[in-house]
Amino acid sequence: MGSRGDRLMERLVPGLLVTALAVLILLTMVWAWRGRQRRQRAFAAPAEVPAADARGAELVRASVLYVATTKAGEPLERLTIPGLAFRGRGEAAVYEQGFLITIPGEPETFVPRDAIRSIGTSTWAIDRVVETGGLVRLDWTYPSADGPAEVESYLRATELGDARRLIDAATAISPLRPITPQQEGTSS
Repeated sequence: MGSRGDRLMERLVPGLLVTALAVLILLTMVWAWRGRQRRQRAFAAPAEVPAADARGAELVRASVLYVATTKAGEPLERLTIPGLAFRGRGEAAVYEQGFLITIPGEPETFVPRDAIRSIGTSTWAIDRVVETGGLVRLDWTYPSADGPAEVESYLRATELGDARRLIDAATAISPLRPITPQQEGTSS
């Protein structure tokens, strides 16, 4: 009976240690994410989304993989903007009055046309690297609590040709027309 108890302890102790380590790692991740949110509290308010009839006509809609939104010129600094904090499958749509990013389970993000600085392509963002020009990069101005902030949102169109359609439609609605779509470089 004693040897059976010893074998149980030989299995139980390492199992408890692994479980404790996993819990510690998870708690550290939660603590780090909350710290990021505190440091970025200027980005805590979701962008205002106008009613459907105030958006104007829909020009194009595409299924996308949303990758990240970062500060302009800081492509490794993920922002915790509500609706854009987490990677996910979703849709992007261009309306006469702006650009809409929708990720299921998250608040919608609407970028008014006058907030669009440029749109083009990119090859990488944070931890995602794709073929040359495989990401759509939307450079826009976010109305943060600290004042306007220049940000970049990265999307990957899932259907062939949709990236070009999104870029062309966003360029067409921009009040800064003509925007020269940028590829690979930093934002303008």
